[in-house]
Amino acid sequence: MDTQQQLNQASPAEIHTIRHGFEVGSYHLLIAPQTRAEVVKSPAVCPLPGTPDWFIGVMNHRGEAVPVYDLDKYLEIIEEPVQAKRWVLLIDTQPNTVGVILQTPPLSVIDPDRLSEPVGDLPEVFKTAVNDLYQRDGVQWLEMDHQQLFLALKKQF
Repeated sequence: MDTQQQLNQASPAEIHTIRHGFEVGSYHLLIAPQTRAEVVKSPAVCPLPGTPDWFIGVMNHRGEAVPVYDLDKYLEIIEEPVQAKRWVLLIDTQPNTVGVILQTPPLSVIDPDRLSEPVGDLPEVFKTAVNDLYQRDGVQWLEMDHQQLFLALKKQF
């Protein structure tokens, strides 16, 4: 059998859609497709006086100042002290990069199914930032427009 016949008989490689997801309390959020994301473990974050307690401050990432938010604290989900080990999920490229404090590492969501049903009851700040609803392995994921979300949060300063 020649090489061309072998290639014709080989099954095509499976192509999967891999999305970046993270948890904020009981909410499962997906970052919009084609959006850059990176995880940094336990970075130094400098607080800014006079800001809300859910705005953690700014961190230096590759020479750029990045604002860091704690969405659990904003939504008043976490009551126990924050664990010493935590992650910051950096979303987007400079100058639009924002950081989100995570209690657990982000997840890869493979081939989520888009649902046609409307998104249920959400906190006010999520209502303008959620684009679509997806499902994977029995978990519903909210696709978030991070720029809309953090713009809404900035307006509360």
